[in-house]
Parts: sequence; C-alpha cells; structure tokens
Amino acid sequence: MRQSWRISGSYANWRIIVCIEPPDDATSADVPEWPFDKLAPVVGHFFEAVNYYEMSRDADGARQLS
Repeated sequence: MRQSWRISGSYANWRIIVCIEPPDDATSADVPEWPFDKLAPVVGHFFEAVNYYEMSRDADGARQLS
C-alpha cells in the first residue's frame, strides 16, 4: 500500500509518502489497504510539523527585518 499527502507552503512544497510493505521474510506479498483512521495520526503529525517549520521561518524572517 502506498499513499502520499502534499502541502504547498511558503518556503517549500512538502510531501510525505507512506509505504506499507510486507516484511522481508513474508511468504505472502499481499498487504491490505489500511483505513485512513489508522494513518491519521501520522498525517496529522506531518501537517503540524510543516506548519511549525513554516511559522518558525516566518518568525526568523520578521526578526531579521527589525
């Protein structure tokens, strides 16, 4: 299973790709689709991290201007 999310920010375009694959020693390569509610915490953390980084860059730029 593979899913990606993208954010267009002020300083960068951000993308996270989540790949869920079977372990190396698996006898079956069938990995079922995970429901979004299982991935929601990962996606939420990604959005928070991007927002934090973008806001800190804004704050750093404002300090340099003053």
